[in-house]
Amino acid sequence: MGRTFTACLSPFHQRKCIFHITNSETMALFASFTKEIKNLQSSLLSNHSLTLQWCVEAMTLLKKLHSQFLLIILEKSKGIHFTWVNDDMLNLYMNESLNIMELCNMLKSSSFKINMYHLTIDTTIKNLNHHEAKAFANMQPIVQRDNKSILIQEMQRDCCSSLVCTIRVAMSLLSYILLNVFMYPTKNYKVEVVDRNCCKYSSPIKSFKDSVNELATEFQRKYYKDGERGVIRFFEYEEMEKAIVEAKEKFKSGYEEEDIKRIKDVIFQKSIALKAGLEKFELQVDQVFEEVLKGRNKLLQMVGKANGIFR
Repeated sequence: MGRTFTACLSPFHQRKCIFHITNSETMALFASFTKEIKNLQSSLLSNHSLTLQWCVEAMTLLKKLHSQFLLIILEKSKGIHFTWVNDDMLNLYMNESLNIMELCNMLKSSSFKINMYHLTIDTTIKNLNHHEAKAFANMQPIVQRDNKSILIQEMQRDCCSSLVCTIRVAMSLLSYILLNVFMYPTKNYKVEVVDRNCCKYSSPIKSFKDSVNELATEFQRKYYKDGERGVIRFFEYEEMEKAIVEAKEKFKSGYEEEDIKRIKDVIFQKSIALKAGLEKFELQVDQVFEEVLKGRNKLLQMVGKANGIFR
């Protein structure tokens, strides 16, 4: 499978911007976006591994960015007769929203596999006793990394808004990080900053653009060495894997009955934390999917009414 995620990696300064921030409400909104991006960057900087809570916050921000993107399209469409085939911004939204929906499907698929893995461990640990300890020590872990590669391409130079450009690159960056954390390998993607030559930014957009650049730079610095991506996994998964590895080593080197009880307790605790985190993350993924689906349906109805298809 070679799913394409479009990333805004280049400026579109050949055309004049058609959207500008002029009201205090929108300025406050983008100030909030900037704060959330900076919080994600700060967490990325301070912690050894990304947590599922970080992933939840990233999905929450992705949902907010999508909502703002949709609002821009709706505002542009007010009082204007448009058709599906000749409205570039409308087509742009439909493509981007489809990418987000497919992102959600892939994240749910990966989360399901991780859940199956942790259920396998749970079942094994519950039945673990002195006689089965050796079998546990020799048990092979389920391979979590999917063999599918995600192809991320640069989008076409047809964007007419620095605002839309910045929103798109932020959504693309969050999607890229989440795909990596949930163990989908990627190819043909290079993390780059939003080009500084893009058409003139108002103050809140510039701050937001800069925060997106900083998050991309920090992610690249932390997880890329000599151009190669290192293994990225979230904290709760790493903790359970660490407990399992330690248990296997203990069983191979010798153990007492008390060791089995202690090991079972530790792995159960890690398993509970993993399950709780995944449930919270999956709930947010579902909410994002539903929100995007509603947005697509709303625009389809608008197009249908404008062209006499729906009444």
